[in-house]
Amino acid sequence: MFGFVLGMIVGCAQPFMTSINSKLRERLRSPLLTSCASFTLAIILTAVILLVMQGGLYIPFARILEEPWWIWTGGICGDIIVLFSILCLPKLGSVETVVFLVLGQIISGLVIDHFGMFGQAVIPMTMLRSVGAVLVFAGVLAVSAGQKEEVSSGDGHGRNFYRLLDLIAGIACSVQIGVNGRLGEVAGFSFRATMISMLVALAGALLVIGIILIVKGKGGVIDCSMPRIEGRWWMWTGGICSLTIVGGNVILQLLMGTGLAAILNILGQTVAGVLIDATGFLGIEVKPVTLRKLAGLAVMVTGTALISYF
Repeated sequence: MFGFVLGMIVGCAQPFMTSINSKLRERLRSPLLTSCASFTLAIILTAVILLVMQGGLYIPFARILEEPWWIWTGGICGDIIVLFSILCLPKLGSVETVVFLVLGQIISGLVIDHFGMFGQAVIPMTMLRSVGAVLVFAGVLAVSAGQKEEVSSGDGHGRNFYRLLDLIAGIACSVQIGVNGRLGEVAGFSFRATMISMLVALAGALLVIGIILIVKGKGGVIDCSMPRIEGRWWMWTGGICSLTIVGGNVILQLLMGTGLAAILNILGQTVAGVLIDATGFLGIEVKPVTLRKLAGLAVMVTGTALISYF
């Protein structure tokens, strides 16, 4: 029961993190600085957890260095998820952002399972899993079609670009679950894996900022033409969601495997996305829950269940 509750909490944290970080982006006028703020808070909170639970910040780096290079890439996936989600939310709306994240997770999850990537057990493609993938795609089309008139943000080609970025972010979600699950096994404690993932993510974001500063200067990092909104304390809490997502998924992967962890993420993301749109959370434009959205989401959830359980 604990695993199912945790899975829903982890899934819900994704769209809420995106919404909070989007507001911080309006304050800082920079998605990269927003990412750094989110990862920094997550690192601080993880350090406190390690100090309380194990009495220190010990991490078995020698053992981790014996693993393949990809074991360090969970943090890079975190950069992609946070940055792309911040960029996509204002253009797509929270429901469509969740939908394309889910589609990316399903595609990458099928590939990871079929080839047994990142040390996972091999789960070959079956007819039922193929049907599940088709159902997920049908659900995506239904929800996206119902969203077109509700979001006024650029032409179709521009929106397709952000859909692609969001799809990549979804792929990064599944890859991060697999990679960090293995990292948790090697590190011997889930929050050690969380700390490593967050440190790599922060280092990656800082590296990108440094390169942009050298090439384009300050204007490449901060959009001075963007209106700067008034700051609020809660704008800095996206790191709590980051910690929940990364740390929670490490625990979930160890408890019940990548497949079930992914479907619980998807269920939480879907429910939270609909609630955010329906309530206008944090000033986001209210988008009513329609029968078409509900039908599309129901089909999508059915498809993900077939993929995850068969």
